[in-house]
Amino acid sequence: MATFFRFVVVGLFSWMSFPFVVVAALTPEESAEFDGEKVTDFALRARDGRTLDVCDFRGVPVIIEFFASGSSACLAQLQQLIELHDSYANQGLAIFALAVDQFETQQAAKDVEPLIFMMKLPFPVGAATRELANDYHYKGIPATIVLDCEGKIARTFFGFHEKERIEPIIKNLLATKR
Repeated sequence: MATFFRFVVVGLFSWMSFPFVVVAALTPEESAEFDGEKVTDFALRARDGRTLDVCDFRGVPVIIEFFASGSSACLAQLQQLIELHDSYANQGLAIFALAVDQFETQQAAKDVEPLIFMMKLPFPVGAATRELANDYHYKGIPATIVLDCEGKIARTFFGFHEKERIEPIIKNLLATKR
């Protein structure tokens, strides 16, 4: 009985502190279909209060990640992006993460905050709108869009992908950055 009570108490507090919503992830697919397309610029407010505009990062490769905080595939993808950030941010790689929770689940954007701190995300995180997601050819989570140094799509990854799959594109773009 004591074990059951501990489980209920821990489960209740865990649930209250970090909402869990099951969101199905896409089957992994790498797509060159949209390569070379110009995409919509957007801005995010960084945790330090600065506004970061994706167009200010022309000249370096940028990764745009669409994720849902309740998806284990998205959490795993974010971990891969943290590793890419740690390896290539000092060479110019920029990463922006956009939560789709508000239109994929019933969660509000504020529910993403615990995830940012829990995972210690080193890149800016904001909330995506359906319109912005559509402009980036979003079709589900996780979606990783790599932009070239001119702000055009270099590659799109739907579903979870190991960093080793994304890394060669990043290396190639860093070698050609302005």
